[in-house]
Amino acid sequence: MRFIRLAKKNGRFNELYEQEIVKRIRQKYTLDQELAVLRQRDTKPTEFAEYNAFVEQIKSDVRKEVENG
Repeated sequence: MRFIRLAKKNGRFNELYEQEIVKRIRQKYTLDQELAVLRQRDTKPTEFAEYNAFVEQIKSDVRKEVENG
């Protein structure tokens, strides 16, 4: 993946890793939608659980891509 090579090359790995995660979250949730889910986590636990599972899967996928570089 391009961002992994770039990140390793210029020493900005953590910053670019986080940017990649946010980029993938934005493919499904706008910032406003994400904030709403987070704000309502106690009143809409099912929606929050779905969101959280989605984000955790993205993080896992990006981590695997990094490891397989």
